[in-house]
This record gives sequence, C-alpha cells and structure tokens, in this order.
Amino acid sequence: MAELDQVYRSFDKEKKEYNKEEYIQFKRKEKEELYELIDKMAVNTMQNEDELKKYLNIQSRFNQYSVGNALAITFQMPEATLLKDFEGWSNIGGFPKKYRKNVKILEPVDLYMREDGSVGKNYNVKYVCDISQVSIKAKAPIIKYDDKLLLRAFLKSYQGEIKIIDENQELNRKAVLNKKENVLYIIRDSESPYIFYDLSEELIKQQIEENNLTDSFKIKCASYMLCKKYGIDIEEYDKIEIPYEFKEMSGKQIREELEVIRDAFGDINNRISYAIETITKQNKQKNQVK
Repeated sequence: MAELDQVYRSFDKEKKEYNKEEYIQFKRKEKEELYELIDKMAVNTMQNEDELKKYLNIQSRFNQYSVGNALAITFQMPEATLLKDFEGWSNIGGFPKKYRKNVKILEPVDLYMREDGSVGKNYNVKYVCDISQVSIKAKAPIIKYDDKLLLRAFLKSYQGEIKIIDENQELNRKAVLNKKENVLYIIRDSESPYIFYDLSEELIKQQIEENNLTDSFKIKCASYMLCKKYGIDIEEYDKIEIPYEFKEMSGKQIREELEVIRDAFGDINNRISYAIETITKQNKQKNQVK
C-alpha cells in the first residue's frame, strides 16, 4: 500500500487547479484572433484573381457557410471538401486522426438585443476537420451531372419566358436576358461549357441589378460559383477583373459585398437544385411506367 500511496501523492501534486477566468480570457482572445483573420482574408481576397477564386471555390463548395467562415476556411484549408466536428464524424463512424489539422470557424450560440432594437448574434469558436484527416470508409461525395440535365435544370430555374433563337451576331452571347420583356433568349445549338457561362450570368441578373462595373463583377463572381458548384469546366471561363473600388474597401465592407454575391448564388443554386430533383424524379416515374 505504501508504494501505491506514493503514486497517488505524486499525481495529486501534479494536479493543476482549473482557472475559469484564464479559460474565458483564452476563448475571448481566440475569437478575436479569428475575427481579425477573417477581416485580413477579406482584404486579401480582393488583391488578385487567384486569391479571389480560392475564396469563391470554397464558398461554392460550402454554400451553407457564412462569408466569414468561408474566408476562414480559405485561409486554413483551401483544399477542404467535407468538414465536421469530432462528434459529427464519430456519429457516422469516422475517427479524426490524432495529429489532424483543426479548422477554426465561428458558431452562433445565442441572440441578443442591441440598444437600437436590432438583434445581434454571439459566436463561439468551433473546431472542425476535413474528411482527408479522418479514418473513415466513406469518401466525400462527387456528383457528375449530365450536360442535358444541367441545361434543363438551369433553364427551369429561370422565372420568366424562355425563347430559343438562331445565332445572332449582335448578341455575341449564348444567352441574353431582356429584363423589360422578362424574356431569356437562348442561342440554338450552343455548346457546353460556353452556354453555362453566359446562362449562369443571366440567371444571376435576376438577383443583382447590373448598373455599373461593381455590379458586373458581383454577377461574374456568382456565375463562377454556380459553374464550379455543378462541375462545369471553368478552364476557359473569362477572367474576373476586380474593380479598383473593391481593392480600397475595408474588410467589413468587402464582407458585406461578398454577402450579396453569396445570397444571389444561393438563391439560384436552390432553384437549380430543386429543378434537378424534380427532373430526375419525373424521369424515374416515367421509366417505372414503361
């Protein structure tokens, strides 16, 4: 017993008291650092096209995430494909590796009322990791869409009349939206991927009014995200010119503009996703009848 008592006493001496105040300070500092990182990434995103596309790729892949979290992921793990926390992976039989690279994001925890009557959110830092750092049999789902299915879904997502016309040299595009007539003109026999470049832009114009170069930039970004989301070849996608105004904005201002892009993309993406689901369901029913 004496030998065992020595072991107990040695562990008792090494035991450190839990300091609640130190923990609170640590978590507060961690959150502040993440906010600063997000602001820096917002500014960095608008410095050149390559940095912008890194963010757009992540936001299109993780469309359910906020702009702030997409920026945080872009900095920490731009190659991420599927993110969950430890519990999320454990629930589906995954075991995050011991020496994994955790990604920090912000998770809303509660709401509060400001003095002006508006409602704000409190956030905590949450740790997630990518499927590439998890021992699991499942792989990140990769869905390849048939061009015919995609074209039908894109067209079905348009809210208005669609007219198919022959090649028109004056238009110089594969798809053109006439807002006054509320008609979307599609050039007959347009080939992939070019039809999707122009068509996605015209769909976004239902969400973002094109009045100046900054609007055109936002439309181009959202269009790029749609093409990326649905696996459309973007090798020959037009260069995305970043307006001078964006390079002079603060991190907060840029995030507000990115929210506009994300919301426009999200709305059209939801419509396309619903159209794909509807079309495939109808085709299955037709095949069952046959």
